[in-house]
Amino acid sequence: MPHIVIKTISGPSNEQLQQAAEQIADVVNKTMGKPGKYISVSVEEYAFGEWEGVYNECIRDKKNVLVKPGYTNPKTFD
Repeated sequence: MPHIVIKTISGPSNEQLQQAAEQIADVVNKTMGKPGKYISVSVEEYAFGEWEGVYNECIRDKKNVLVKPGYTNPKTFD
């Protein structure tokens, strides 16, 4: 606890994903006071065509999404 999941369209390198995960874990440590040994971060990559499903299932109309994306159409990102 806590466990953070990064869902993203495929593209970033493994190094970029690792760096993002480490920085997110560091922010959680600093802002929530959770020691690093309790924090885990995973990455789920999706093809572009799969993103609409992720958006509809995990983002659209979800009250627990605290930072909303700047788009409402996951096919065009408008």
